[in-house]
Amino acid sequence: MGLSRHEINLRRLLVRCELMCKNQKDDERFEKYIETLETMVQDMKKHAGTSIESLKDYQKRIMNIKSALGIKTPSKYDEFNDPLIMREDLLGLRQRNLPQPTVNTEDLNEVIKYHDNIQKKLTDDMLEFTKTLKEQSELANKIIKKDTEVVSNSAHLSDNNILKLETESSKLAEHSKRAWKCWMWVMLVIVLVIFINMVLFMKLVKKST
Repeated sequence: MGLSRHEINLRRLLVRCELMCKNQKDDERFEKYIETLETMVQDMKKHAGTSIESLKDYQKRIMNIKSALGIKTPSKYDEFNDPLIMREDLLGLRQRNLPQPTVNTEDLNEVIKYHDNIQKKLTDDMLEFTKTLKEQSELANKIIKKDTEVVSNSAHLSDNNILKLETESSKLAEHSKRAWKCWMWVMLVIVLVIFINMVLFMKLVKKST
């Protein structure tokens, strides 16, 4: 079974007061809110679908708020502490002829509006956070992609330089080999010329003697 509109409003106002109790303990509206909560709890007793456990929980939470704020106004539902009355409520033997409570609609609407504003602000903050996270992720992806391209181009350039170096080294080695062969033939020719000249010189000297 779903919650009634009255119980939903009670829960919203209760949550609102608990939040204010943590952050705004000097708010002058607390006593009016507490009175409204107690009246709404009294009204909940008239609804047969409301469990005693839920009412006791609401009562305990309201008492905790009053204790935290130091409010000592008399409670409107001390009768819940009487086990006989609780038994009568469970058996349906108690006459529910309490007067119609008066709920401050303006304050209740203010609480509901405040609660809705908090939810809206949280939603906007989550959307803004998601948007920022998405933008940062896209920026990081672009940077990573750019760095990857730079590394890839550097590796390609390095490979090309290595190939060019190997080619030039091969050419230099071949050139050196050819130059060495050329100088070897030149030295052989010089040695041969010297040898022939020596032989001719020796013959000339022998004839003159």
